[in-house]
Amino acid sequence: MGRQKTIGRPITCSGIGLHSGQEVSMNLCPSPPDTGIIFRRMDLPDTPVVQARPENILDVHYATTLGKAGVEVKTVEHLLAALAGLGIDNLMVEISGPEVPVMDGSAAPFVDLLLQAGIRRHYVPKTYIVVTKPLVIEMGNRSIQILPSKRFRIHYSMGFDHPRFPEQSIELLISRRTFIRKIAPSRTYGFLRDVEYLWRRGLALGGSLENTVVIGDEGPLNDLRFGDELIRHKVLDLIGDLYLLGRPLQGTVVAKGAGHLLHTTLVREIQRHLESDQVSRCVVAAPEPLSFPVPASAKPLGSPAV
Repeated sequence: MGRQKTIGRPITCSGIGLHSGQEVSMNLCPSPPDTGIIFRRMDLPDTPVVQARPENILDVHYATTLGKAGVEVKTVEHLLAALAGLGIDNLMVEISGPEVPVMDGSAAPFVDLLLQAGIRRHYVPKTYIVVTKPLVIEMGNRSIQILPSKRFRIHYSMGFDHPRFPEQSIELLISRRTFIRKIAPSRTYGFLRDVEYLWRRGLALGGSLENTVVIGDEGPLNDLRFGDELIRHKVLDLIGDLYLLGRPLQGTVVAKGAGHLLHTTLVREIQRHLESDQVSRCVVAAPEPLSFPVPASAKPLGSPAV
């Protein structure tokens, strides 16, 4: 079953927020067993910490934002994906601003930082959420489901409304090695056609060719790390969002045209089943798919990093 993990020593990084464009510094600090992943806003003294938990999901437009009692931490998914990929259960994240730094747009810089800090095992068992029955969520032509399996697998497919990237699909057994080599380096992406729309909404203010795969009419403006980097980044986002459950999953996730909204809806539904069934390790699912209306503000499938 394994033991819970934290890091061996504090380590620091700095950068700008993808959407806010603000400079921020961040300290990653060891944390005791059973504390989970906690964010502390160092620029807002005497405010509550924000746990990476389903009940603290505040907003999922173009990134995952956590909040509690008026304290917000934005774009947490890349860091959470790195923690999930390395199996780190407990960590204090001290941050000097409202948004986790984007770094190079992927989870790889966070993986490097965490490995530099070293990984320390607690003498406390790690627990898992074991999927025992299917859970299906549908929103129009988008869907996400989780199925029983002995390992954590992801099958993700998505159309991008672009002639160069009409559709991409990937299926992976998620392990530490697979995450580090095949998922962590994949960067967030955006379409040049959407830039002005995002700026008008105060989004993507820190985006650049240094931290985003920018796609114009003819294709990417910068070199891709993988031919299917876009769908790999969707897997990265999904892994990060699922880690809001606070424990690793044992099951297979099948996502079609999904994004943060569907990811976090699945997270909330799993948490609801856990609480309603008063179990600590198993998800008991509804027998029929759960259908949700598509929000009026929803963007097309090709929207950047939705």
